[in-house]
Order: sequence, then C-alpha cells, then structure tokens
Amino acid sequence: MSPTGIEASPRIPRGTICGAVPVKFSLIHLAPLAVTLLIAVIWDVWERRIPNAVCGAIALSGIGVQYWDSGILAAIAALAVGVGTIAALMVFWRSGGIGGGDVKLAGAVAVWVGPGSLLTYWLAAALAGGFVAAVCFISSRRAVRREIRDNLTLAALHQMMPDVAPTAAVGRVSVPYGVAIALGAVFVWWRTF
Repeated sequence: MSPTGIEASPRIPRGTICGAVPVKFSLIHLAPLAVTLLIAVIWDVWERRIPNAVCGAIALSGIGVQYWDSGILAAIAALAVGVGTIAALMVFWRSGGIGGGDVKLAGAVAVWVGPGSLLTYWLAAALAGGFVAAVCFISSRRAVRREIRDNLTLAALHQMMPDVAPTAAVGRVSVPYGVAIALGAVFVWWRTF
C-alpha cells in the first residue's frame, strides 16, 4: 500500500495487450505451423491461390496447440482472434485488394499468434506485404509500373482510388500476400524466442 492509501495495480508486462501475454510454444509444437505455412507460401507463389485445406489445417492445429499448451480459454481466445482477423480483412477482400485465400490464411495464422501478439503480427504482415508488393512492382514490366504509378498519383491527388480492370495486365506481377503473412508469423515467433 502506498502512503496515499491507494493500492498500485499490478504492472502489465511490456509487449502485452490488456494483460494478454504473448504465447510461447515449444519448437516441436511449431512444426505443424512451419510445414503448413511453407506449403501455403509455395502454393501462393506458384498458383496465386491458397487451398482451404491448408488454411483449415493451420487453424485446427493452432486451436489444438493453444489448448494443449495453455488450456481451453486460450483456445477460445485464439479462435476469436482468428475470426476477428478474417472479419477485419473482409473489407479488403470485398474491394478486391486481397484474395480470399490470403484472408483465410491470415485468420488461421492469427489463431496461432493469439491475442497477446496479434497487433505485432498484423503490423509485421502489413510491412512485409509492402516489401513483397515492392518486389512485385519492380518485377513488372515498365509500362505496367508506369500505369501503377499514375494510378497511385491519381489516388493521392483526388483522395479516391481510380477504377482499375480486375484482370491482371500483361506483364504485371501479382502480389502473393501469403508470403507476407508467413513473414509476419515468422517475425512474431522470432521475437518470442
């Protein structure tokens, strides 16, 4: 008790959100995530799609590991975080900014991350997405880069996105966002070890 008679609240550890502690799994428990993320990344790079079975395997194994390591409440919280991530990304999916497989993969990985590291994961995946997009931009043909640059300039000047054809232009390298999602997950796990 302090001299003023007011009891100090317990200190929340650095890097936590509302007291949610980042989850730390043993390396053996991270193996299913590593294998399925690798499959998702390879599939996304080659096909520009991520199968539902891969996302489902990541989500189900994440719920199982959360339950095994931290109990039923952690598993329920992880499931809620996954659903919340999908709900947050639906806006971008509906506008055509991100693929459905990417949305499901982000939600499935969020199950593994849990509430304690969710914001770190979202930020890391977003930054990695910018890097992957930049690589794809540089890898696109010159005419496509000029069109993208003109569209971004137009969007910045008029505060609205221009209408762009939904089909890929010849020479445009689309963004395999599954790579960014995987890099966001790797960053979170690298940070916890």
